[in-house]
Amino acid sequence: MLWGLLPFCLSQVYGGTLREMGESLLPMIASLIGVFTNLCLNYILIYGKLGFPALGVDGAAIATVISRFVELVIIVVYAHKNSAKYRFIKGLYRTFKIPKSLALNIIKKGIPLLLNEFFWALGMTTLTQIFSTRGLNVVAALNISSTISNMFNVIFISMGSAVAVMVGQALGANDVPRAKQSAWRLIFFNFGICIAVGAILFALSPILPHIYKTSDDVMRLATRFMQTSAVYMAVNAISHCSYFTIRSGGKTFITFLFDSAYTWVIFVPFSYVLTHFTGLDIVVLYPLCYMADVIKCIIGIIVVKSGYWAHNIVADAASARNIEADESV
Repeated sequence: MLWGLLPFCLSQVYGGTLREMGESLLPMIASLIGVFTNLCLNYILIYGKLGFPALGVDGAAIATVISRFVELVIIVVYAHKNSAKYRFIKGLYRTFKIPKSLALNIIKKGIPLLLNEFFWALGMTTLTQIFSTRGLNVVAALNISSTISNMFNVIFISMGSAVAVMVGQALGANDVPRAKQSAWRLIFFNFGICIAVGAILFALSPILPHIYKTSDDVMRLATRFMQTSAVYMAVNAISHCSYFTIRSGGKTFITFLFDSAYTWVIFVPFSYVLTHFTGLDIVVLYPLCYMADVIKCIIGIIVVKSGYWAHNIVADAASARNIEADESV
């Protein structure tokens, strides 16, 4: 993983910049080719196919790193060959000097996001640990449920990126009414799509766990957990889109409060109390704990409706750089 961090980092920077310009196809193609490369090399290097030695876990590691570089090369080569279309490429590496105002703005906006991702991930890990106290079968069922549910959750997760791009572009153009309109339309669209996708997941929940070789009790629990994810999918869709709407306006501290602070102040303590101080069965306890997401969804709607997030951070950054330039003159 360490060897693959550098190409992964650069791929994310290039891909993120392209998506913000409305070019989402190239990063997607590069990512798919990277996944396909990883899949093929895993088969070849783990099991020793096509004349290669069977390397086992080492083969899996090598395949992962190579796939990272493949993804990076595709994005970089295509972007630089089309510099007329992607004008940010021109003179991209002429200097590595970052203006002081820009660096401070990056730190100011980035630190809350960094802390948010860290504490949110820690919160999700803590929730898994809390539920795990109900037995190993619960742990196995949670692993199965999260793996399958995440394939369906990619719908509302990807819509968050769409919100960031479309709302961010409108704000960057100082078109606040269009930004607000786009935000509400995308939230409603994501909500509607996730109702349909959630219904499909709910219907398939009794079948999908059978692809795993495990006990009947684990499959029963996995089914219940997936059904819970299906029921709350539309609610999570609103929360996710609200998060990216708020973030598009540069209100990163608000997003920290909305996401991580909420997880640690309400979600984790609520789940801990129910798990450790009640005798509720896990199939009742699990959906009851996730009712906390409904409150988060309501908060998200209130914040988006307030319009407080609708802020052009690009204009502010440009003004700061102009002031810095004037002072230096």
